[in-house]
Amino acid sequence: MNSSFDHTELCGAIHLHTTFSDGGVTYPVLIEAARQVGLDYIVVTDHASLAGREAGYEGFFGDLLVCVGYEHNDAANLNHYLALGCDTVVTFHDTPQGYVDRIKAQGGIGFIAHPIEVRHYFAKYPPYPWKDWNVSGFDGVELWNQMSDWLENLKSPLHFVKLFYPRRFLLEVKRELLEHWDALNRTRFVSGIGGVDAHTMKMKLGPFGLTIFPIKVELKGIRTHVYVDRQLPPADAPGAKAMLLSALKNGNGFVSNFRRGDAKGTLIFLLDKQGRAFSPGLCATVPELPARLCVSVPDKSEVRLIRNGQRCAVCIGRQAEFPITSEGIYRIEVFKGKYAWIYSNPFPVGRYPL
Repeated sequence: MNSSFDHTELCGAIHLHTTFSDGGVTYPVLIEAARQVGLDYIVVTDHASLAGREAGYEGFFGDLLVCVGYEHNDAANLNHYLALGCDTVVTFHDTPQGYVDRIKAQGGIGFIAHPIEVRHYFAKYPPYPWKDWNVSGFDGVELWNQMSDWLENLKSPLHFVKLFYPRRFLLEVKRELLEHWDALNRTRFVSGIGGVDAHTMKMKLGPFGLTIFPIKVELKGIRTHVYVDRQLPPADAPGAKAMLLSALKNGNGFVSNFRRGDAKGTLIFLLDKQGRAFSPGLCATVPELPARLCVSVPDKSEVRLIRNGQRCAVCIGRQAEFPITSEGIYRIEVFKGKYAWIYSNPFPVGRYPL
């Protein structure tokens, strides 16, 4: 494996709720749990609220960077959008295009949340899909939503095993969403993130109370890893936040499911004809062909190369190198048996539209 890919990897959890909206834990409890499980950053997105920032919870807590964004939605409680880097909550009852534009005008970035939720049971927990795909200007999509996957598998309150082992049923990103994401990336770059959607839910079973997804369990599920060019500067929290948001917007990394193994240390990069190394995501320079897409993962796995939405090569092991000889949108999927572990952001090879 070529060592020319010089980077710092950050592993974090995105789409978290606290008691400032409908979450079950306070900021101090969330921050301590995130530090205990070894995360580098968390992104909190309470509904229509930046109260966490106002209360002084944005910045570094030890080595943990806390970023405070918020979750927006339209008047019908659909078209949920994760807004990061905003100074204020924009006009709440607005069209999706309206709040996407207003967030961008503040210098913020945004990700479509749980885009294709489809559950039709448990009236208390209806689906909140994204309906307006005519919207332009969003920066990315939430590929894997931990809470959505669990609720969509929990089709009956009698599925007790799914109450006590919620992470076991995180299987893979929906094929329908991957196909849509691949199609979007043929016309412009659209980043992908993983979302926890942490609410630390509590459920009543007769006279007993049960906490679903205790916060430490929630933080050991879907994670988003990004590559940055240096360590986050603890003395400069605004600068560190800007580095993180830039990497998320540009898709410089991958999504993993911790339930299938700790993906820290994974390398996914492209080496072009000149030997330059590129991380996943939107590249400032178009790589020169032929190139090689290089992968190194901590455990033996099935590493799949995807080009323009189609699987075109597979390698079994901990390392893989795939020759890239033509333009296209390339990305990596890593499976352990039938279970998905890692999804990289795309490598756009060529000039848009592809």
